[in-house]
Amino acid sequence: MRSELRSVSGQLEALVGDETEKMIDISFADKELERLAGLLNQYNDKQRMIVAGAKRDEENLKDSVANISHDLRTPLTVMLGHLQLIDKTGLSEEQARRIDIVISKAVRMKELVETFYEYSLINASEFELKPEKINVSNLLIDLISENAPAMEEKGIVPSIDLPSQSVFVTADRNALDRIFQNLLTNAIRYSAGNIGLKLSADESNVSFMISNPVEKDSNIDTTRLFDRFYTGDRSRHSGSTGLGLAVVKDLTLKLGGTISATCENDELTIRIDFSV
Repeated sequence: MRSELRSVSGQLEALVGDETEKMIDISFADKELERLAGLLNQYNDKQRMIVAGAKRDEENLKDSVANISHDLRTPLTVMLGHLQLIDKTGLSEEQARRIDIVISKAVRMKELVETFYEYSLINASEFELKPEKINVSNLLIDLISENAPAMEEKGIVPSIDLPSQSVFVTADRNALDRIFQNLLTNAIRYSAGNIGLKLSADESNVSFMISNPVEKDSNIDTTRLFDRFYTGDRSRHSGSTGLGLAVVKDLTLKLGGTISATCENDELTIRIDFSV
């Protein structure tokens, strides 16, 4: 009996540890133990079916999001174009004010649709990275310059800490650009003050940190910050999909990097590391 129990335990450990997919051997001298092994096999088979069904549902959801987002992009672009043309005509002050409101909402809707579409593409099975040597220092400087108007509009003065020498990594340029852009956009949109950016490197590692103050007593769960659709901070509920940082995490992992977040003394810091 003890020998047969050890056999069942060993086979279960192998199943739990993903070392095998083989069902438990149910050929035992003890009939009750044989019955127990058979029930465990039935349970394991049921769990496999549940997991397989969940994976199919998730793939179907991704395809649906991609298709819906793709179908919405064109009419939104057309609508936005016509609204902008109307805005340039001789409107009264009240009409111009209302058109500006509609345009701002249309632009935000277009951004949300683009985010959904981007996320579905990143998680598609055919998504492919094209690694190349990239000057991270120059990439960050360009992004900061491009986002200067948005920072000025919110009165944000960035604190930028870059090494005296250029820092290089081997990665997909579009993916790396999207990572930094999403992080910067997130910091600008939700910051309660000035933001800080720091790039550092040694012989084996490149690190990037971006920090921004948050509203006092903000409810940010850093263990869930990169989860899909997470908008735990009350300041993030308005118009947020909770996908921007999920995209950052997925792309970082696909590039072989690591990502983490901390929130201390009402300051959120996100750190990304890449091996050189």
